Amino acid sequence: MLNKQVLINIFKKLLEEAKNSYDEFNLADGKIGDGDLGVTILHGLEEVNNNIDKFNEDLGSNFMICSQAFVKKSGSSFGTLIAFSFINISKNLKGKTECNHDDIIFIFETALKTILERGKANLGDKTIADSLDLIVKELKSNQDYSYVFKSATKQALEDFKGRKIKIGRARMFEDKTKDLDDPGMFALNRLTKAF
Repeated sequence: MLNKQVLINIFKKLLEEAKNSYDEFNLADGKIGDGDLGVTILHGLEEVNNNIDKFNEDLGSNFMICSQAFVKKSGSSFGTLIAFSFINISKNLKGKTECNHDDIIFIFETALKTILERGKANLGDKTIADSLDLIVKELKSNQDYSYVFKSATKQALEDFKGRKIKIGRARMFEDKTKDLDDPGMFALNRLTKAF
C-alpha cells in the first residue's frame, strides 16, 4: 500500500542511496555521455526532500511536487524524462490518498510509457525503459516489491550485456556500448538498494 508516509520514506531512502552512488552514477554516465547523471539524480532528489513538508494526503499533488523539483534542479534529458513521468503519474493519481497493487503497477506503466514517448525510444534500445518494462511484467505476478525491483533491474542489465545502446548520445560510441551498462539502467538498479 502506498500513501503519503510511505512515499515520504521512499524519497528519503532514495536520497541516501543517491548520495552513496553519486560518483558511480557520474562515472557510468561519463563513459558514454557528459558524466552528470549522479548530479541530476542527487540534485533532483535533494529538491524533492527539501519540499517534502509540502506533501499532503493527495498522492497526485505529491508527485507534482516531485516533478517540479526535478524541473527546477535538472536541465538534463534524463531529469526531464523523470519530471514528465512524475507529471503523468500525478495526473493519474489526482485525489487518491492511497494506492493498491494495481495502482502501483499503473505508476510504473505510466513512467514506462512517458519515457518511451518523450525519449523517442523503443523497448530493446537498452535504456531505463527496458528495466521498467521488466519491473511491470514481474509485478503482475509478484507483490514482493523489494525483490521485484532488485531482481528485475539486475536481470535487465544482464539481458542487455553485449548489446548496443541505440538512443541518445551513446549512439555515437557504437560497438563500445556493447561492453557498458546503460547509465540509466545501472542507476535504477543501484537505487533499488533503498527498498
